[in-house]
Amino acid sequence: MAAVQSIERAFSILRALSLGSAGVTELSDRTGLPKSTVSRLLSSLESERAVQQNDAGAYELGPGIDALESSSRIDRNAIEVARPHMVELMELTGEAVGLNRLEGDVVTPILQIDDPESDVLVRDWTGVPSVLHAVPAGLVLLAFGSRSHQNRYLDTDLEASTKATMVGPDLLRARFRSIREDGFCWVFGELSDEINSVAAPIADSADRYTMALHVHGPAYRFPGDADLEQLGDSVAATAERIEAQLTS
Repeated sequence: MAAVQSIERAFSILRALSLGSAGVTELSDRTGLPKSTVSRLLSSLESERAVQQNDAGAYELGPGIDALESSSRIDRNAIEVARPHMVELMELTGEAVGLNRLEGDVVTPILQIDDPESDVLVRDWTGVPSVLHAVPAGLVLLAFGSRSHQNRYLDTDLEASTKATMVGPDLLRARFRSIREDGFCWVFGELSDEINSVAAPIADSADRYTMALHVHGPAYRFPGDADLEQLGDSVAATAERIEAQLTS
């Protein structure tokens, strides 16, 4: 309950600042909260860049709020553009299709399209971040991303989610080269023993690879006897169509 109360109070401060900049005393008056509470919450909000102090020493909404709004707007646009293409890919493969966003050293699905006629639905991973090296969406974004991001990521202690997860830096660098040549990446049981998946990257208008498209399904049926290269090419072609619309 204390955590919920803190969130409610933090939002009351943000709402108060949406009316204009203010100091601790004025914010206390606007929100009805004790000055000590306002001061403590402002410190936490400032560390998250949700608020900042201006030259006069008053508090105002910070760049973190703008970043959230911008990210949300980008996501809504990407979802609107990608959805019909994802439905087509779902109908082609008969498996779940996901749209993923790069967030530092993790990748997070922001939309999943399931086959409503599937006898067994896979888990909906929307909103659940995964480490980049264990999922194909993350691997393609590393492979097509900057060399500095690759090197920094590979310099960390990479953990294996399953026995199949590739964690060796040299092996991963070789894998990145193959991914760039193919334009897509397959993963077999590297995040979960029971899931196989294939993904392709999507670039933004600045030629930065910030999103990825994937198809995933239960290992017992996906990819089955399908042609891996042909299926990978289909995912990559769909990703390219989405990219073309987003960057046009």
